Amino acid sequence: MKTILCLTICMTLLVSVNESALAQSSSLYAQQSKPVMPQPVKGPDGRYDRLSPTIAQASFSAVPLPEPRGYALHDLVTIIIRESIENDISSTTETKKSMSVDGEVTSFPSIASMLELRPRTSPTTNNPTVGLEFDRDFSGEGSHKRTDSFTTRLTARIIDIKPNGTLILEARKRILDGKEDVTLVLTGTCRKEDITSDNTILSTQIYDLYLRKQTAGEMKKASEKGVLTKILDTLFNF
Repeated sequence: MKTILCLTICMTLLVSVNESALAQSSSLYAQQSKPVMPQPVKGPDGRYDRLSPTIAQASFSAVPLPEPRGYALHDLVTIIIRESIENDISSTTETKKSMSVDGEVTSFPSIASMLELRPRTSPTTNNPTVGLEFDRDFSGEGSHKRTDSFTTRLTARIIDIKPNGTLILEARKRILDGKEDVTLVLTGTCRKEDITSDNTILSTQIYDLYLRKQTAGEMKKASEKGVLTKILDTLFNF
C-alpha cells in the first residue's frame, strides 16, 4: 500500500514538472518569435551607414549606396536648361461717350466805345445761339499668344555655400560668330542632393532661377523696327 502511494506521488510530481517546463519553453518561443530589428550602425566618420542592416544581413549581393558627394567653392556643376513659357491673352473693350453743349450770346461790345477806350456792351435784338453735340463709340478686340522655349547646357560654378548646405550657382557663356554676339547668364540656388551622380541638375530644380539671353549683331538689327516705323506707330497708336 505504501509502495502504491509513493508511486502516485512521484507520478504527480513528474507531470507537474513537465507541464511547467512546457509552459516555460512556450513562453521562450513566444519571445523569440518577435524579430529584433537591427539598429543603424555609425561609421568611423560618425555618420550612419546608408545600407539597411536588414538587407545587408539577408542578401549576399547587397551593395552599399554611394556616399553623397561633397562640394566646395569653385566646383563646377552642369545645368540642363529646359524652359518653356506659353502666354495666351485675349481682351475685348467697348466704350461710348456723348456730349451736348448749348450757348447764347446776349450782348456784344460796342465798337465806338472800344475806339474811345471806354468799352461798353450793347444789347442785341436777335441773340445768336451756339450748339455743339459730340458722340463717340469705340469697340476693340485684341488677342496675344506667344510660346517661348529654351534648351541648352551650361556649366556653372559654385560661388557660395550656405550654412544649411545649399549651393549658389553662377554660369556665364558667350558665343561670338562673326558679327553675332550671344551672351548667356544664369544664377540660382540648389540642393546638393538634387545633383545627380553624373554631376548634372535640371533648371527646374533651381530656386530663384535668373536666366538672361542677350544678343547683338546683324540678326538683332534686322528683327528690330526702323525709325520711321516707330514714328508712324507712335502717331497712329490711337
